[in-house]
Formats: sequence, structure tokens, C-alpha cells
Amino acid sequence: MSRKKDETFDMLFSMKNKMDRFFSISESDSGPFGLQPGSHWSPAVDLFDLGDEYRVVIEIPGIEKEQVELSVYADKVVIKGRREESFDVAGRAEVLCLERVYGRFERVILLLDPVDAEHVKATLKNGVLTIRLIKKNIEIGKKNIAIE
Repeated sequence: MSRKKDETFDMLFSMKNKMDRFFSISESDSGPFGLQPGSHWSPAVDLFDLGDEYRVVIEIPGIEKEQVELSVYADKVVIKGRREESFDVAGRAEVLCLERVYGRFERVILLLDPVDAEHVKATLKNGVLTIRLIKKNIEIGKKNIAIE
């Protein structure tokens, strides 16, 4: 088989693996709409691929950085937290409308390329959490092994 065909098959196989990982959902990963079982709400997430890094932007208004747990693995980011109810209504008030959501949240964001978990930068400003994830270069190729 020619070298060009080998490269094409390697590229297609790599793309298939990435697509399989992207569309796979295990028990530990997020369910429909990114909600984990038992979650009360799911913050909005934007994910950007900037070539050599990913940028994740998450809306979590009303939450302090001490209330957020961020975990980064080679192939996913997990954001957990809790927004406490904060009704500051004097006396007895009749509830007319409650649209803000409270309680625990968890988002699992699967990544197509591995990232360097040692060099992640996260900032929380005005209720927006921004996470910068540098992609990790991993050599994918063929290695000939001598058989003894």
C-alpha cells in the first residue's frame, strides 16, 4: 500500500475515534442537555476551538469562585457547583413568579483533543467562568515492534 493511502487511512481512523468519543455518553458523563442525574439546573456553556487551545465560557451568575469545583482530565472538563436560594423578602410575601434556578449543577464537557491538565487557567468575572485549556500534542503514528 502506498504511503499516501497509509496517511489517509491513519487520518480517517483518527477522525473516526474522535467522532466516537464526541458522541459517546457513559454513565459518568452528562445526560440530555448536559444535566447530570439529580441536577437542578445546567449553566449555559460555549466551547471554542482556537487551534492550539480550547476556550470554555460558562454563565454562572450569583456564584462565587469558592462555590465552584473545576476538574480537568486529558479528554474532558467537569464543572460542579451550587447556587443557594437567596430570597430577601421582608415579612410574608406571596410568590408571583420564580424563574431563577437554584441548587446543584454539574457539566461535563468532552474534548476532541487531549489537553494539558497542568497548564489550565480559569477566571471568574461578573458571573462568567472562562477556562483556557492548552492542547497537548501526542504523537499518533505507527511504531514497528521487533518480535522475539
